[in-house]
Amino acid sequence: PLLAGRHFRTLAPVPFHRDHPAMNTAAGPSGLRVAFFVGCLIDKIFPHVAAAALRVLGHHGVGVVIPGNQGCCGIPAVSAGDTRTFNDLVRYHLELFGAARVDAVVTCCATCTSTIKKIWPSLCDDDLAARAKALAARTMDLTEFLAKRVEIGVPQATSTDARIVTFHDSCHLKKSLGVFTEPRALIRANPNYTLKEMTAADDCCGMGGSFNLEHYGLSARIERLKRNHIAATGCAVVATGCPACMLQIADMLSQAGDRIAVKHPIEIYAESFSA
Repeated sequence: PLLAGRHFRTLAPVPFHRDHPAMNTAAGPSGLRVAFFVGCLIDKIFPHVAAAALRVLGHHGVGVVIPGNQGCCGIPAVSAGDTRTFNDLVRYHLELFGAARVDAVVTCCATCTSTIKKIWPSLCDDDLAARAKALAARTMDLTEFLAKRVEIGVPQATSTDARIVTFHDSCHLKKSLGVFTEPRALIRANPNYTLKEMTAADDCCGMGGSFNLEHYGLSARIERLKRNHIAATGCAVVATGCPACMLQIADMLSQAGDRIAVKHPIEIYAESFSA
């Protein structure tokens, strides 16, 4: 079997789009509005991360537009050489998001962000290029948007019983987008956590999309190195801004018997002001 022996998180009982088919709220005190590109893994496996994103944006008075009937960003299709499906998805989402009157398009998925910003403009059909570049220019990872566009506050004094958290820099978030200080700033804003850096935090976890399925032996060897670096910190939680990395890391930690939770930095930040 394709996933035999793996400890993958199952599909969520209710995907995010079922509870939030569409949304269009006005800007609050921040004066800002964003369009939220959900992404497949966040929608279907980690809807609680999207829910945390809405809590965070609401807390900061940011209006949210969620266009209905969103689909995939297209990275699986283009990675497999299916340029027709890729361009169909780009065209569809340019229509869906292109006219939105917002200050930014944000996602909680490093891969989706990287695809929209880097892959859409460079690989789409010529007739889509101008619109793809325009949308790419205002697309940001949500952690970057929060760190740069709203006031997240200075790090608070760490509580005496703070949990140790370490952070894994996903390839798409750090190497493609150059975003790595911003998610750490959100983590440090929660006094119930203390951030402890792991060795080689930006080494690949071994996921690589379909690479994990086609070359699982090598993928697992890469991930075991990452697992060892995570465990060496003594952390209770490992955070990362990529849902694919969340799947891969959780799989290997579970196989190793580690009791280490895997969270998105948005979840940790949301906890800092949740009741």
